[in-house]
Amino acid sequence: MRLRLSVFITLCSVASFSLADSQLAATQLDTNQLDASQENTSTWAPYPESLPQFDYSGDLLAKHWPVLSAGTQLAWPDSAQIKYALDKYPQLSQQLNDLARKTDSHPALQSTLNHNYQPLAMAVQQVWRLHYQGQFEQAYTLGMELGPAGLLPALYSKLIHTTLLVSKKHKEAKFLEIDALMQPWVAEFKDFEFLAFGDLYQKMRRLELLSTSAASSSGLIDPTQDRLEKLHKNSPNHPIYGAMLAGIKAGIIERVGGFLGSMTYGADEDTVIELFEDALSKEQRLAVLYNEYTLALIRIDDSDYNTRLKALLNTCISLTVYSAEEALNQQICRKTLNKL
Repeated sequence: MRLRLSVFITLCSVASFSLADSQLAATQLDTNQLDASQENTSTWAPYPESLPQFDYSGDLLAKHWPVLSAGTQLAWPDSAQIKYALDKYPQLSQQLNDLARKTDSHPALQSTLNHNYQPLAMAVQQVWRLHYQGQFEQAYTLGMELGPAGLLPALYSKLIHTTLLVSKKHKEAKFLEIDALMQPWVAEFKDFEFLAFGDLYQKMRRLELLSTSAASSSGLIDPTQDRLEKLHKNSPNHPIYGAMLAGIKAGIIERVGGFLGSMTYGADEDTVIELFEDALSKEQRLAVLYNEYTLALIRIDDSDYNTRLKALLNTCISLTVYSAEEALNQQICRKTLNKL
């Protein structure tokens, strides 16, 4: 499904849901390469120099957009797509115009007052360019300067950075910052599928940090799983949704066991495997899918899957990755394999 969204340039790198504090958390903390005692919530941990570096300057971003957007399935964010979004969502257009009229607004916004959307399209493309190159802080900063046109690309970059490069100690504060910015948009654009996905992403990552009792009493588990079921049903060919749904179910099984998970939450091992295998049948190029699948198998903790687990990890580390977020996912695969 190619997106109608475009100017929102929305969210969707898969983020499987773990409700547990387990060996997976240790794997992710290793990957973060952070000293949690020195990190604080006002700093952005840099993308590691030891990982592959990416250059999407000039026309390279458009050239590689099909593979870069394989997980999001976003259309190329050109001026026509931005105009389409503004026409489709008049309230968005009005907010953009109000911001553009401010004297200190970004020049790309000011040009829209003359119905020239090319500078804004190029600015939104730059947000994605920075993100895929691993310049997460710069992507976030620029996106936030672009108002509603850049908000979701900015928040997406912060979500990925928080998930993959922030220590557990500081994750919740970062996710709550994103939640505060996102909720007004969720309330206003209820039919926005990928906006809903982004909201589920940060809710699941917050649940991931909670104890079993706190997660159970949070009131988030059932509605989050139900909304993902709906997303997957509405777009069954989207591998991201199926993988996220599988990840939620695997996390539940890890917390409460297979029997109770199945009886209470409808989470069973067979469904987890089927959803992940279906996701991989639709998209084989993304390290994040292999990473999340293998972490889910570890959560399930069934030796019957050991052979499949190792095969997935070996495939993951042999992939050619095309972005910083994919390289970070691949790094987790490599660390997970080394620990087996």
